[in-house]
Amino acid sequence: MPATLNTFRRHGLAVAFCAVLGGLPLHTVQAAEPSVQQQQRHPFNIPAGPLEQSLVRLSTTAGITVSFTPDRVKGIQAPALQGSFTAQDALGRLLSGSGLVARALPNGSYSVQRLSSNTLEPITVNTTTVLESAHGPVDGYVATRSATATKTDTAIMETPQSISVVSRAEMDDRDVRDIGEAVSYTAGVSTGTTGETTMFGGNSVKIRGFGGSGTTGASSNEYLDGLKLKGSNFVTANLDPWFFERVEVIKGPASVLFGQTQPGGIVNMVSKRPQEGMVNKVRLGSGDLDRASAAVDVGGGLGDGWSFRLLGRGLSGETQQDHSDRKRHLLAPSLRWRNDTTDLTLLASYQRDDINATILSAVPRDGVFHNPHGRVPLSFRAGDAGFEFWDRETWSVGYLFSHRFTDTVTFRQNLRFTDNKLDSAWLYRRSLDSDRRTLQRSAFTAEENARDLTLDNQLELKFEGGLIGHTVLAGVDYYRFENDTQRGFASAGVPDIDLFNPVYHQPIATPPIYQDIDNSLDQVGVYLQDQINIGALSILLGGRYDDAETSSDNNITRLKTDSSDHAFTGRAGVIYNFSSGVAPYASYSESFEPVSGTAFDGSRFEPMEGKQYEVGVKYQPMDTQHLITLSYFDLTQKNMTTTDPGNPGFSIQTGEVRTRGVELEAKAQVLENLNLTLAYTRLDDEITESNKGDEGNRRAQLPEDRASLWLDYSVLSGALSGAGLGAGVRYQGATEGDDGNTFSVPSYTLVDFALRYDLEKSPLALPGWQANIHVNNLLDEYYIASCSNDSTCFLGQERSIRAAVEYSW
Repeated sequence: MPATLNTFRRHGLAVAFCAVLGGLPLHTVQAAEPSVQQQQRHPFNIPAGPLEQSLVRLSTTAGITVSFTPDRVKGIQAPALQGSFTAQDALGRLLSGSGLVARALPNGSYSVQRLSSNTLEPITVNTTTVLESAHGPVDGYVATRSATATKTDTAIMETPQSISVVSRAEMDDRDVRDIGEAVSYTAGVSTGTTGETTMFGGNSVKIRGFGGSGTTGASSNEYLDGLKLKGSNFVTANLDPWFFERVEVIKGPASVLFGQTQPGGIVNMVSKRPQEGMVNKVRLGSGDLDRASAAVDVGGGLGDGWSFRLLGRGLSGETQQDHSDRKRHLLAPSLRWRNDTTDLTLLASYQRDDINATILSAVPRDGVFHNPHGRVPLSFRAGDAGFEFWDRETWSVGYLFSHRFTDTVTFRQNLRFTDNKLDSAWLYRRSLDSDRRTLQRSAFTAEENARDLTLDNQLELKFEGGLIGHTVLAGVDYYRFENDTQRGFASAGVPDIDLFNPVYHQPIATPPIYQDIDNSLDQVGVYLQDQINIGALSILLGGRYDDAETSSDNNITRLKTDSSDHAFTGRAGVIYNFSSGVAPYASYSESFEPVSGTAFDGSRFEPMEGKQYEVGVKYQPMDTQHLITLSYFDLTQKNMTTTDPGNPGFSIQTGEVRTRGVELEAKAQVLENLNLTLAYTRLDDEITESNKGDEGNRRAQLPEDRASLWLDYSVLSGALSGAGLGAGVRYQGATEGDDGNTFSVPSYTLVDFALRYDLEKSPLALPGWQANIHVNNLLDEYYIASCSNDSTCFLGQERSIRAAVEYSW
């Protein structure tokens, strides 16, 4: 690959397409009539220094594309640039006396070329790349832009908050199977605390100590294209990662832009969208446990601004539990139309999961710690194949719309309707007999339906005053959620099971209905945000007001309850980009989350409130495709319910939790053929206020230390040319087994492995074909994922092997 494109990709913002001007006479090259964007003035504060760095900073400030080759600008020093200028004038000042000139191209970009007596030196490009969009593909592992933290297309280095982006390339290299696996190498995030949840309900994703709750997913703070995936109780979308172009994790409270959320942060999944010149792919896979899969991702341009994309996937196999099986089918068509000012993408998806397995197969502590009968097999199933099933169907339709009225005013509207249906039955553990092998069980059924409508309207305004530039975002969003659920439960008559000699297919009666409830939620939020740029200084200010109305109808007791919650949340942050690539930042943010129920006096509970202070530094050195983030945060959530000491059986809102921690994350293209993802988290968690006797303790399932490293290496030459090797290690420190801190769960370390081979470079010489194999938990480590209390401990995931062949064209 030419050095030109390497430089372009390293800086993301600086480069898109190179112009091929191949030796045209100077007097025949006429610049296009300056566009409105080219005539717009921008505030610049660029110190004197290497021309390459100055050009990159200029392109970032002005939001334009500047193409150049590193050899052409090497060794040239640029003067300082301070003041308000058009992009053309600013480029002229930087290039003055250098023997270079910036030529304005018809598409609004600029090309830096040598000026000779009668010709322009040709620029030759052997391939093409596109300027990274916050909503589009990432070149390799290192993203440069994100829209999740600000809802505007903003450089990560100009966002005063910790952001992690998992690209499509990284997800493919690790062959991730759910959101938990996608973010398992991300700083500040803990996953897999409930063992094997692949294909099941939630993904147990916790961010800075808050989030995922096993099967429910309702509190896991997951979003798709910036719109909330609410789910409810045991219903949640749990979409397949084949849908996603990238997965972004924003750490810390995010209520200013997204309304009611938990304080740890959110996971936003960005859909694969139609592209003009996309690469099509077909994939066939197999693996242990009778796994088989097929997937397709095809699309492209249709002419006149239209493009389409079609995603499909089907898979089947077993889980690690005895006598289990699972199937998944998904289909996601999309259609896009755009011109110079308008962009409309229509999105639809359908996914069905049919699973016969025990959801969250847990074992009491006495069964897994120091059991005289030995270790409970990882394949142990607490339930029964003759009784259990988990059938879930999810479909959605929506659109992403934007219209640019002028270069400074843009309107966006995003909408999605989602329908979830679940029919399920399973068994789960109760207590363990004194023989430490006979497990008592209960039967549970759930039939639920949930419908979500989400609408987000945004008006973005860019303007400047003197040396100060503003990007103002004003928005109004609406969320409507409806859920109806019937649940059954029984303990009597449910046969026990032996941990070490289980007998399955025992007769189990369907339990009686104990709950029949219809719920609804209406939420309206109004928010305002200003991103202020003063040279290398970026300031972020925002505020939001929310009004949420909830209603619950109990169809058994005929009791109806209504509640109303209101909240104002704010955020502020500042980040400064030094020319060295170092960018220190500081921020403050808030969150709120409604709480159901009432106190002893009948009063409604107030929403839980989260507050976070964060300081850190980002580092993106010049001429590299690296991004390193080091952060420290102090996060508190109050108004949590705890025991009412004066009224047994009731709660009061005096509970409080505080988490403080340090996070280090690095994503880097270390060499042209070596990618790296490194993460470390140190989390200090404490229950600071409680009436349950656990004040001062650490919450269960939260490791104090978590670290991971993934390396991916491609062989570019020699006998093994075309081969690729990936290897990763994940460490989780010891966790508390309950909030009382009466016992702890040991630490564990897992090793992952991947191998691929480009068959075009093999003796078979098959263009477009690739074969790969992925192994999670390569050493087949036996471990306890976590315990949430004395009766609930989750067995870890055993070794998993998957192989596949792909064809791309």
